[in-house]
Amino acid sequence: MIQMKKSWRRFIPMLAAVIAVVPVLSGCKGDSQSSQNVSSPEPSANVMNIGGYDISAEEYNYYFLTEKYNLDNGDNTFWDTATEEQKNLKERVDAGLMEFYAMKKMADEAGIPSDGQLAEDVDREIAGIIEQFGGQETFNEVLASNNLTEDMYRMLSLESFRSIALFSHMYGDEVKKAMSEDYLRAAHILIAFNENAVDMEAAKAQAKERAEEVLAKVEAGEDFFKLVEEYGEDPGMVNNLDGYYFKEGDMVEPFYEGAIALKEGETSGLVETNYGYHIIKRLPMEDSYIEDHIMELASQEHFEGFMDKINETINSLEVTKEAAYDSISLENALKESAN
Repeated sequence: MIQMKKSWRRFIPMLAAVIAVVPVLSGCKGDSQSSQNVSSPEPSANVMNIGGYDISAEEYNYYFLTEKYNLDNGDNTFWDTATEEQKNLKERVDAGLMEFYAMKKMADEAGIPSDGQLAEDVDREIAGIIEQFGGQETFNEVLASNNLTEDMYRMLSLESFRSIALFSHMYGDEVKKAMSEDYLRAAHILIAFNENAVDMEAAKAQAKERAEEVLAKVEAGEDFFKLVEEYGEDPGMVNNLDGYYFKEGDMVEPFYEGAIALKEGETSGLVETNYGYHIIKRLPMEDSYIEDHIMELASQEHFEGFMDKINETINSLEVTKEAAYDSISLENALKESAN
């Protein structure tokens, strides 16, 4: 029983890329992409200005090398024949920066704070990653291998949190309303069928016998969620005791019908699906859960509306490029990589 997720990343690619910085760091040991300095300017030198925000050589270098690596996967021979990609590389980098700073401008105008709780969340995130890597030194090495400094990583993390907060600010009430009207929340205990059984009828009978034993415990008043942990065979449920939020069509029909027939707090009898026997508990909707999972629960229309607003902001941004901009190039990157 897996809850369907919205593919929001294809609607907001720059935000997805920023959020992806965390798992990239968490999953690597310094070999994800080679660290190079493609720019002759000092790292603090400004190479361009987008909508009043100065872009340093250090920041542009990070976006440039990340986009390069996304295309060549660390193999510089890719560029021997990739003439179209050569032409478009800096355009892709600039487009990503425009989207990023459009969201930053929208967050600033909406009054989304860059301190307080969000800054504390970033501090906790960084502290957790440093602990994971066994200390500051290794963390710094991993950052450097990904063309990042801690300050740059902190900024990217903060802006990713602010962008999600901006989305919630713009659409949170609509998402909550849609959830209350169209969605259910339920937990369940699944006693699964043995799919490898030679005698499926016997396997179903055995599963039903076990499910009836668990149902008796539920009806006797034992803690439902402890029973989930002890007997449940849906990994998605065992690892997510908040339960599932779903609408009609997200789950197999008998499960949905079994859940919608319940009042909040009620539990079902045995509900049979092709997965096995379920004991379902209808749960109340929780605003805090919706707020924490806004990106997974929002609709395609919300993401399209958000991208429309981002594109409107992009079109309003004035862009100026400094002389140092031209010194950051694929040619220089390939030369320095060969040295």
